[in-house]
Amino acid sequence: MDISVGSTSPLVAEAGVIGVIDDERDIVQLYRDALLASGFSVYAFTNPLIALEHFRVNSDSYVLIISDLRMPGMDGIELIKKVKAINPDIRTLLITAFEVEDSVFHQYKKGNLIDSILQKPITMKNLVTEVENQVKIRQVQKQK
Repeated sequence: MDISVGSTSPLVAEAGVIGVIDDERDIVQLYRDALLASGFSVYAFTNPLIALEHFRVNSDSYVLIISDLRMPGMDGIELIKKVKAINPDIRTLLITAFEVEDSVFHQYKKGNLIDSILQKPITMKNLVTEVENQVKIRQVQKQK
């Protein structure tokens, strides 16, 4: 799966596109389906290099990038660094099954690299809630 997109409900029409990147196809489909069911517009990728190229071409459309930490070819931190270099205002959510030390998260948060981290396993309710929070934050930032 390289790209898929869903329609946007009026509630989140201003939100923009959410990018989901994970090398596991089942995970990508699960996240994508949960976000689509909540009315978000979603591009889903199993290849971080293709995701980055799509983001590079469409960066103004994106509001949030959700990335797994460990992926072949490019890990989530490197992907987020490249995304932020293109559009520093994009919100970022890192998902990982691995323990992330608070000091590491705070370092990346202080550097405006990672806005939030979710530890696997996550519920789809928690994912949607965190995405809604990040979208609201981005909408407030755009109004300033």
